[in-house]
Amino acid sequence: MSYVADGEKQTTAGFNPSQRTIDALARVATLVTDIGQTWGAGAVSTGPGNKAYRSTDPISGIITTEVHIDLTGLKAKGGDAGDAIGVGTVPAYVYQNVVADNGIIFKQEIICTELPAAGSGTITTDINLAWNSAGTIDYDEAGGTGSEINTGGLVAGQLVEDNTAAITANHYAYLTEGDTAASNGVYNAGQLIIRFYGYKVR
Repeated sequence: MSYVADGEKQTTAGFNPSQRTIDALARVATLVTDIGQTWGAGAVSTGPGNKAYRSTDPISGIITTEVHIDLTGLKAKGGDAGDAIGVGTVPAYVYQNVVADNGIIFKQEIICTELPAAGSGTITTDINLAWNSAGTIDYDEAGGTGSEINTGGLVAGQLVEDNTAAITANHYAYLTEGDTAASNGVYNAGQLIIRFYGYKVR
C-alpha cells in the first residue's frame, strides 16, 4: 500500500484515515516559523538575544505568536511606574499588533523562564506589558498602562495571562516598570516569552 504524508491525500493512496487521524497528521505537519525581528532597536539585548515565532493551527485557525525577550543589557530607571524598559535607543517596543499577521488577539501571556537580575544598580521584577499607539517610545519614557499584562512581580516558571485586553490594531507593545523599585538598574539576566493568541476573521 502506498503512503502519502499529507492526510488529505492518503485516501487516494489507498488509506482511508479517520477525521481524527487527518487532524493529527495536519497538526504534526504544522510549521513554527521564525518571523524575524519584531522589536525596535531599544529592546535589543547584549545577551543571547531575542527571537520571534508564529504558527497557525490548521484545524482551529488559532494563530500563536511568540516573542522571546532576553533582558540582558536592558535598563530600568525607577522614576515612574509605567515607564518603558530598554537600552536607551529609540524605539523600545517589542511587538506591533499587525492584524493581517497575528489575527485579532484575544489572549496575551508573559512567561518568565529566567528570573530577572541586576548587573548594576537596582532592577525590578515587576515587569508589565503595555500597549501604546506610539512606536517611538524610549527607555524611561512613559509607556502607559493601556491593555496591559500586570505581572505584579515575576518569578521563574511563572505564567501571567490577560484575556480582556481588546488590543487596538497597529499599537505597539512595551515592557514597562510595574513599580518604582528600580534605581538606574541594568539587567544581567532575565528571559521572558510573550505569547499572543489570535484569530483571523473569516
